[in-house]
Amino acid sequence: MTGADRFPRIRGEMRTDRGTSEELEAFLERFSASIRASILKFGLEEKGIDPEDVLQDIRLKIIKIIFSAKKIRSPASYINSVVHSALMDCLRRSRAQEEILQFERQETLRQAEGPKEPRAVDILARKAIGEAVNSLVPSRKKALKMFLLNMTVEEIARSLNWTPIKTRTLIYRGLDDIKRKLKKRGIDYDDRP
Repeated sequence: MTGADRFPRIRGEMRTDRGTSEELEAFLERFSASIRASILKFGLEEKGIDPEDVLQDIRLKIIKIIFSAKKIRSPASYINSVVHSALMDCLRRSRAQEEILQFERQETLRQAEGPKEPRAVDILARKAIGEAVNSLVPSRKKALKMFLLNMTVEEIARSLNWTPIKTRTLIYRGLDDIKRKLKKRGIDYDDRP
């Protein structure tokens, strides 16, 4: 039997009957080395993916096309497309499973730790800082609140229609005022890390 007899639809001829098991086996035999090489070059085992699972997915895709009425005009291109499609599907599934496992691990750890209660010292310090900020003169208070919201000096200056120098000065003076007020309440603020 010649190659043309063994692969009539692969050559591009239309068949009236569906593909056969022999045609499928011959097709897989012809491209098995290429398929395996393509699978192995991705190092799937290191990613927790069994290369045999990918090979099985590829076989299923080839079976569907062989037993359908479609013609394969360029078998090498078709195989390449099927291999890459199957690899991408397996990698996506693996990544999704890993994300689910990671989420479940984090949830388990979070539940094991229980809800974290803020320390009383932190609560008192935050309250004291809030009171100190609210006691500032309005211009310093406005600039400092925006600064504490992580806005840059330039953003604050643009927002309030001030110069960057005026904004920076108000922020620094406001911080100095807060440090003094906190120190009077027994909270020692230290700039050093």
